[in-house]
Formats: sequence, C-alpha cells, structure tokens
Amino acid sequence: MYYERHGTQGEPLVLVHGYTGDVTDWQHQIAEFAASHRVLVMDHRGHGRSGAPRDRESYTVERMSGDVEALAAQVGFDRYHLVGHSLGGMVAQEIALRCGGRLLSLTLEDTMNDFAIGRSETVRRLFEAGLRLAEEQGMAAVARLPAPPRPPHHPRERFEQERARLARMPLDGFVGGWQALCRWPGTRQRAQAIRTRTLVICGELDAVVVPGSRWLADAIPGARLEIVPEAGHSPQLERPELFNAALRRQIAEGSA
Repeated sequence: MYYERHGTQGEPLVLVHGYTGDVTDWQHQIAEFAASHRVLVMDHRGHGRSGAPRDRESYTVERMSGDVEALAAQVGFDRYHLVGHSLGGMVAQEIALRCGGRLLSLTLEDTMNDFAIGRSETVRRLFEAGLRLAEEQGMAAVARLPAPPRPPHHPRERFEQERARLARMPLDGFVGGWQALCRWPGTRQRAQAIRTRTLVICGELDAVVVPGSRWLADAIPGARLEIVPEAGHSPQLERPELFNAALRRQIAEGSA
C-alpha cells in the first residue's frame, strides 16, 4: 500500500481519496496542513502506486476502511482527524462507526449514505460497456471516452493529469473499486450512530451527491453542512482556499 507522510508536528490528519483517485488529489491540502499537522495520505488498493489484487472480490468498502485503519496504526497515529472524499467518504463512515473513539474529527466530502445510483440499470449498462472496452482495448481506451463538462474552477491541466492516471490504472482496481461502491450496504440505517464531530462538505454543482450529503448532515447528530459555491465533485482541487478554510475550522473545533 503506497503512502506518504508529511509534516513533523501537530495533531495527525488522515486524507482518504475517492474512486480512481490517488494521493495527488490532496496536493493543496498537503501543502496547506503539513506545516501544522502530521499528514498521512495513501493510495487505495488497486489505485495509484498501491498493489492491485487480482481477486476482485477483495475490493470492498469495509476492507478499504481496514486498510486505512491498519496504515494509520502502523505509522503511529493513535487518534487523528479523518477526511474522506467520495468513495473515501464511505470508507470514513465505516471507520467512524467501527472505531469512532480514535477520531478527533470527521469530514465527509462529496459523498453519500449509499451508492444506489450505481445499481440503476442505465448506470450499470454504461459501466459494463466501459468494462468491455477496457478488457478489449485497455484502460487507455477508457480514458479517451468523452468526459462530463468540466466545473468552472477545475484546472484544465489537472483534467489531463486525471485522464493519464486513469489510463495507467490496473483493470482489477478499476473493476474492483466499482464493485466495492455497488456492494456497499450504505449507512442509511447506521449514520445516526456516528458520534464524532462531523463536517459534511460538498460542491454546489455536484448534483448527484448533494442530496446524499444533505441527508448525512441531517442524520449524523450535530453534523454541519457546508456547500462550496461553483464547485463540482472535488472542491479540494477546484476551490482549495474555501475547502481548506472549512477544514481548518473543523479541525480546530475537533482538536483534543
């Protein structure tokens, strides 16, 4: 499992990326918080520079949350602030439910309480078509597929970096990560049990995710909701100054 540590002092901060992402998703947060916190970032199994198990059944949100917990323990983080983006937010919810006592604060970014959209017939057929393309022509062919419109603040050069990253992604990680999303039971019946101080934050333009984020903010006791204006699915990259300010407030309120 590939990981990086940044910073030498302050409370630990663990940043968990989303599906098809990697540690570079947090480049603006590493630069911002490493001066005041010990920051841990990692690539999920099958993503970035981490190994990609051939067994696609081994990709589950629950196992990914175990990966993060084990890595945090290995580097000596007893209690820490936890931030999860998209799939990483689902991983973070599992950690908060399983060992919330280890968390100083919880930030859920552009994530949901379930992934019902991935089980819809239309989305399932689209993914299966992409999978066939990947198996027949490779991940580079998937990366060349037309992308949705770019949010107004998403840097063009970052878009090209993400396309190149997708082209390099192992097929098993691509398929396994999607299956992990679709198999996740969600927290619709469990979110109320989260007791960690929680910030739910999402981009104003992330239409698919906003309803689920609002639901989480209402369901988790004492949770706050912040909507980042003119941002899509990745406010930490699109509007880092606003995201970082919100995260810094959250960390200050949750500090031991």
